[in-house]
Amino acid sequence: MLRSRYLKAPALSVGGKVRLAFGSLLCVIGLAGCGLAQIPDNIHRYETRQAARYPWTVEAINEEHKTKLCQALQLEINDPFCQAGARVTTTELMHAVKQRFPVNRTTYPEVATALQGFPVAVEESKLPTGEVTSRSYAYLLTQFHGFCTYFDINLDTQVVERIDNTKAPGLSDGPIPEVCGPAMGQP
Repeated sequence: MLRSRYLKAPALSVGGKVRLAFGSLLCVIGLAGCGLAQIPDNIHRYETRQAARYPWTVEAINEEHKTKLCQALQLEINDPFCQAGARVTTTELMHAVKQRFPVNRTTYPEVATALQGFPVAVEESKLPTGEVTSRSYAYLLTQFHGFCTYFDINLDTQVVERIDNTKAPGLSDGPIPEVCGPAMGQP
């Protein structure tokens, strides 16, 4: 006959506690492992979607645009950027643009003359009164319609104050356009 209303669980030996802990750990690892096994596949699908939407993050600039850029940026024939068949990315393009047009030392008319063969769009910020407070020129220098190179200028001196580009996914605070300014209406 039981003297207590509640049954007591039998005490586990040290070996029993170890087996219970080990079994619990294996169960947790097994359950987590099932979810973790899907992560690489999910990452691959995400990266594939991003590469299709933002091709400039993974693809090279085509030969036609490389040739035009070598001339516009006044690069030497033996420059790796200008070598036929050489893989040139938008990162290398931005490096070449910043070397050709040093910030705070280049006027926008110099940029406009050098890049006159490329589509450009003007982006301005205005006060409610209509006064322009900033101006940026967005150039489409590659075959990637979502990748623009921006030249922010000082309104008084017309000197280039900043050179930037469309950011890759995850590197931007805002939405990334699939088509940037000058590419609007381009085939």
